[in-house]
Amino acid sequence: MILLTLLLAGCMTNKKQLELAKTEMYGNCLEEIEIKFMEVGCTNLEYFRGKDQYVFRCQRPDRMRKNFWDTWWFRLTSSIKEWPDEVIAEVKQHTICLDGQYRIEAYPPENKK
Repeated sequence: MILLTLLLAGCMTNKKQLELAKTEMYGNCLEEIEIKFMEVGCTNLEYFRGKDQYVFRCQRPDRMRKNFWDTWWFRLTSSIKEWPDEVIAEVKQHTICLDGQYRIEAYPPENKK
């Protein structure tokens, strides 16, 4: 059974992983992402701070990454941030959590934002 799960996770497309992540994130976005990181044993973050955003992911060697939550990059912005028309579709596609304060988007490692 574990092998089947690993095979399915390895074959899962980015779109399917995003959809699954959206179903696992509800309520307070910051609390939810913290819970997900703790569940995979991630206690340190690699991050970059921009003018109005933080981009982060679990800090660990690539060979130790095992799943969505410790592999993908996440972008944290204000939920009321207004996005230019040319990027709003991408932002919405990658949004996995949106609450009254924050938006969290997820991007595969090769697409770091």
